[in-house]
Amino acid sequence: MAVCVAVIGKDNSPLYIGGIGNDTSSDNELSRQWLVHTALDALEERLTTANPNNSGTNTTTARTDLRDLYLGLLFSTDTHKIYGYVTNTRIKLVLVTSSTSPSGSNIRDAEVRTALRRLHALYADAICNPFHLPGDQITSPKFDKQVKNIMLNNV
Repeated sequence: MAVCVAVIGKDNSPLYIGGIGNDTSSDNELSRQWLVHTALDALEERLTTANPNNSGTNTTTARTDLRDLYLGLLFSTDTHKIYGYVTNTRIKLVLVTSSTSPSGSNIRDAEVRTALRRLHALYADAICNPFHLPGDQITSPKFDKQVKNIMLNNV
């Protein structure tokens, strides 16, 4: 079951962090933010990979093959699994799932990939709003409702 979804800007600033659940205490909110921010290190590491064209040299360059935007499982903890997705414009999408729930351990990679693609489409729709300023946080109630619908239904 999905616990948290985050949209992170090019400069690693959070544009949207949304979660589901009954517990809306500040401790829970801080733990979600901590999980998302720790995932950024793993996400940046995946984006900067060794260049496969230079055999024998181990130089790190920016990842050039962005046809597959889904980065897969970034890392897991005892209670959560964190997945990543990056857009062509370097906007990062992070999905945190619970690995302690009965359905959390049975999440397939295809389901997570589909959920992140749908989240990418929702993000594109949200920033196409003529009143949205690029780089600002997403405060749309419609976006929030649709993201929570994805979290409840897909993952």
